[in-house]
Amino acid sequence: AYEYQCAFCGFDGRLATDPVGLDAAHIRWHGFEGPDAVDNGVGLCSIHHKLFDQGALGIQLDHAVLVSRHFVGRGPMADSLVLALAGRPLQGPQRGEPPPAREHLEWHLKQVFREPARV
Repeated sequence: AYEYQCAFCGFDGRLATDPVGLDAAHIRWHGFEGPDAVDNGVGLCSIHHKLFDQGALGIQLDHAVLVSRHFVGRGPMADSLVLALAGRPLQGPQRGEPPPAREHLEWHLKQVFREPARV
């Protein structure tokens, strides 16, 4: 649904013809009644998947990327890979595929994302 790229940063690495460093991330986790459905998933690179699961990153109900104020990065890589994402629109999914469902986004915002968000 996300064309083998990260919905936050657009990373689309391949090793020969195989996607590498990309994951299908659940928004509402399996252990909390999160279904295996496109509207409960998002394509993320490995870095952003880990940060999403830890609550450093989130997705607003309008599908803009959230960055927690609790995330601290001191170098240019943290700035470009994480801090610069604040407020960016989520990339994807393809036309015809459902976007992330409000109910799953609300769950992630309440249960996982570490408020407050950066502006």
